[in-house]
Order: sequence, then structure tokens, then C-alpha cells
Amino acid sequence: MDNESILPQRDHWQYNEPAPGAERFIEEGFDGYRQQARLLLAAPERAPAAFVIGGARSDFTRLNPLLYRLQQQGIGTLAGNLSGHSQASEPGAKDASLASNLQEALRFHQHLDDRSDTVIGHSLGGALALKLAAQRPQVRKLVLICPAVYPDAAHTAPFGPAFTAAIRKPFAFLDCDSYGFLRQFQGRVLLVIGEYDGLNSKVHGQGPGTSAGTRRLAGVERYSPIPEEVTHTLLRSVPAPHVECLMLTDCDHGIAAHLRERPEVADQVAAAVAAFMLD
Repeated sequence: MDNESILPQRDHWQYNEPAPGAERFIEEGFDGYRQQARLLLAAPERAPAAFVIGGARSDFTRLNPLLYRLQQQGIGTLAGNLSGHSQASEPGAKDASLASNLQEALRFHQHLDDRSDTVIGHSLGGALALKLAAQRPQVRKLVLICPAVYPDAAHTAPFGPAFTAAIRKPFAFLDCDSYGFLRQFQGRVLLVIGEYDGLNSKVHGQGPGTSAGTRRLAGVERYSPIPEEVTHTLLRSVPAPHVECLMLTDCDHGIAAHLRERPEVADQVAAAVAAFMLD
């Protein structure tokens, strides 16, 4: 698909802002609907393009503060819109779920050649990145940004009440084969997490094995939807020499907004992700 044919759809993007370099668009047909992806091209290219899976309520522009900086550093990215998360992805799949999102992501990922060995997953996209990497042996590097992990049973539940009920059961997130995948993964993992995400639920008045939710700390509201045990289990599942962790101070789960509001932090995170990919 050429750029001109997709221009009218920019009105539905969360952030309609110019890219620092060349961009191309891909449109894929699914069962009764179509979705688009954006490829940010790097020139000169220092590393093969990374595949990016966004979070809930995101389109492919949500992580612009990171992706645009990577493009400027010679690293391209391909990110697709997934059903059920944004105006840009409507109408999308009927009864959209993690399972349908994964099929969309796998289809878009095929547009990258086998040199592309990095997948970046943000929040809900972290859970999908783990599932995708388990099916694509060329993936050797995972960048998980405030990643979620969901029980395997939740992947077929349509987004809405059924999905919410499936993921709210205490410790349900432990019933997921992604931890087993990580234990045998021969690649490397970079975790990027906010200081105030993954708070201890019991300390903040919630039951064990659940999230702390939104809490007011030192006069500031902090959003912590990721259970503390998810982060700990992810870290324990990756052999120590193969995992790095980047902690963002004064940041909760809203890392995308944090990077947009603090360009100097976005510069540092992009530099860290680029170094991880180029190493």
C-alpha cells in the first residue's frame, strides 16, 4: 500500500505526527476486515528492523517517542494495529481477543526477513511478544516494556467482561506457558519497567497474586496494573546472564506517556534499547 492511500486514515491515529525518516505502510486482509502496519525505515541501517507489538488501547503511534528515536539511530521498526484497541483498528476482528491479536501480529511479522531478530512488546503487547517469539525461532532478542502476562485460558476470551474475569483471578497469570518458553530461550531479554509498576498488592491493601491498581503515593496517583509476582517470575525465568533490567524512576505503568513528557528520558531509553539490539 502506498502512502497516499493511507493518508485519510491518519485522522484516526492517536498521534498524527511526522516521522523523522521514511515510512511505508502495509495493509493485510483478515476474515472480513483489514488492518494496517507502519514500517519506519532507517537510513543508513545499523540493525535490521525490530517488530513492535503495542499495548491495550494503543495503535502503532503510541510508542512514537521511542520508535522515532530508534529510527534516528539507524534502527527501523514495524508495528501493526491490532483489533480491539484503537479507532485506527476498527472495525477489526469480531470478538477480538489475544488469540486474534496474535494471529494479526504473526501475519505482520512475516513482512520482516529472517535478519530481524528483535521483538519489542509493550504492556499487553509483552504477553503477545512472548507468544510470537515461541513460534518464530529467528527471534533472539526481546524488549519487554512494562510487560503483562496472562493465563493461557484468557487468550481466547473476547476482550470485555470475559477477558477481565479471566485475568483477575489471583495468581492466574502463573498458568501460562510463556515462563517455560523463557526458561529454554537461548536469546536475551531487556525488561523496561516503571518504578511504581508491579507494586506489592498486599502492602497496598489488595489480595495476594493481584495488582495494586491505582494508588496515591506522596500525593501522586500511580497506576500499577501489573502484579508484583509477574515481574519477579519473568526475571526468575530468564537465566541471569541473558536478562537486563532498566528501571525508570518516577514512572508507573504509563511508560509511553512518561517518555512523551520527558524527552531526556526517552533519549536514554532509546539509547539503551539500541545498544541492546546492536550488541
